[in-house]
Amino acid sequence: MKIKEIIQKLEAFHPPLERPHTCDVVKIGDTDVECSGIILTCFASMEVVRKAVQEKANLIICHEPLFYSHEDTTEWLDGDPVYEAKRKLLEENQIVVYRDHDHIHGDHGGKNIDGIFYGIMNELGWKEYVVGDTKKPLLYEIPQTTVPELADFLMQKLNISGIRVVGSHDTIVRRVLFCEHVQGTKPFKNPTEIPDSAVMKRVRQEQVDVLIPFEIIDWTLSAYIRDSCAAGMPKTILEMGHFNVEELGMRCMVRYLPSVIGCEVPMKYVQSGDSFSYIVR
Repeated sequence: MKIKEIIQKLEAFHPPLERPHTCDVVKIGDTDVECSGIILTCFASMEVVRKAVQEKANLIICHEPLFYSHEDTTEWLDGDPVYEAKRKLLEENQIVVYRDHDHIHGDHGGKNIDGIFYGIMNELGWKEYVVGDTKKPLLYEIPQTTVPELADFLMQKLNISGIRVVGSHDTIVRRVLFCEHVQGTKPFKNPTEIPDSAVMKRVRQEQVDVLIPFEIIDWTLSAYIRDSCAAGMPKTILEMGHFNVEELGMRCMVRYLPSVIGCEVPMKYVQSGDSFSYIVR
């Protein structure tokens, strides 16, 4: 099967987007060739590209940008040695990179489910613990545990070596909220509020014990959680990084993509690698 046919089948699996513009396009490569193999990953890093070469796969389906900006514009990278090295590696090995971001977040197989968060839920084995919205599962009520036990569980599932902790290490954990991007910069529904205020309100309203953000800054939610602990209301943030968490959504994809494309193509999930390493004293 040609690469362009695989991409067409994947896009047909996701219902059409309502938005007029999408970043889900072929980022590099000729799709009018037979597919020799597929690599699924969150970020098509240099290491992932080299793994594709090793596996003799000529299609990488990734979730995040290839060239360091949301739209993957490259004019600003002309002459940049990192960009040139990565592009050369892809071109010399005739690898196609296709991004599946808006579609997989928009709908999963016509079920009106966010495919990334569906994948996170399934890879963690937390389907029975979802609270509220099952279309985009973010809030869970899990069997009571401790922060160290939960952190160890997440590190095993995400295959990472550490987690940054804000707040208490002694919080009794029942309710866990994936609070997505905590950036504090863009206008929210009420322009007098920062978007992070909605997360802080949800902590109180939903009685959240542990929060898992994708990005985090110090002066909004982090500060709130530190003061909550100081006021005798222990809460905890477990911060693992955007790519590390969403890897689970792409790992889950390897389970259903074979039936979507309907043909025998070698396929493998490749973790793009732990985003962080730690020097501790």
